[in-house]
Amino acid sequence: MPGAGPLLRADFPKAYASRLAFIRELIGPDDWPEVDSQWERYFNLVSSDRMKEEWLMYGGFGLFSEMGENDSVTYDQLLQGPSKSVTHALYGKGFQIGYLAAKHDMDGIIAKNAPELGRSLRMSVQTLAASFWNGAFATQTTADGQWYFDSDHTFIRGGGTFSNVASAALGQTALETAIVSFKKQKDLMGNPMPLRAERIVIPPDLAPTLHELLDSRLRSDTTTNASNYIWGKLTPEEWPFITSTTQWMVFSRKEDMKVFWLWNIRPETSHGFDFDKEAAKTKTLFACSFVAVDPRGSYGSTGA
Repeated sequence: MPGAGPLLRADFPKAYASRLAFIRELIGPDDWPEVDSQWERYFNLVSSDRMKEEWLMYGGFGLFSEMGENDSVTYDQLLQGPSKSVTHALYGKGFQIGYLAAKHDMDGIIAKNAPELGRSLRMSVQTLAASFWNGAFATQTTADGQWYFDSDHTFIRGGGTFSNVASAALGQTALETAIVSFKKQKDLMGNPMPLRAERIVIPPDLAPTLHELLDSRLRSDTTTNASNYIWGKLTPEEWPFITSTTQWMVFSRKEDMKVFWLWNIRPETSHGFDFDKEAAKTKTLFACSFVAVDPRGSYGSTGA
């Protein structure tokens, strides 16, 4: 059973006891191109040397008040807002090599283990990072307790709510609304704070639709030769780790987004030896977490 012990000759009979006579090469996952590691574009990467991290939000001062010539000035104070905390989790994977499997390896199957462990590490990290965005509509919350993409996020001062979620499928009007929403963005006190929409992240399924929307100077939904407002305004990015076939997300610069990936322990590889079993062991460990403190700088839809 995979993972139950060291790699033995019996686990690869066609390379050992009943070895194929004319093996030309071993073909495995590492023989195909690996997917781009684009997840880092969607998080602010920071280091952490503690088991837990916390963010506390606060609101600034209200607007100035008009005063009479002999009136007293109005004093204000900062307002404590909501907080968000995260605790790091540990991840690990390793492999073991049996003594005789290493000694009798004629075709290089043993040498394949280390590269495949590295590949597994990269796939694991990107899958974990994507799990945040795959759950951003119904699992991942911000400091105000709402889903990351939600219709009733709150301001710290002044009351009221704002939305960064749509219910529309990817289309001309939906993207126009998304871009305009960035221009109407408000800060923690409800004051105008325009941001620039820069990129749209989609699953590969939406690539043909997005191409029609973004790459034409004319609108795709009319025959009147009307100019296309969204032409050239967004950089399209396909991410195959998005599990939905209809989900789309528009982001500003990641510096404007309060979404963080925290490296507590960056990937560390170590080696050991089981004296009694004559088995060589290699393992890689890392510890990390991700968290969304605030939803500003993003706008998304499940597409349904």
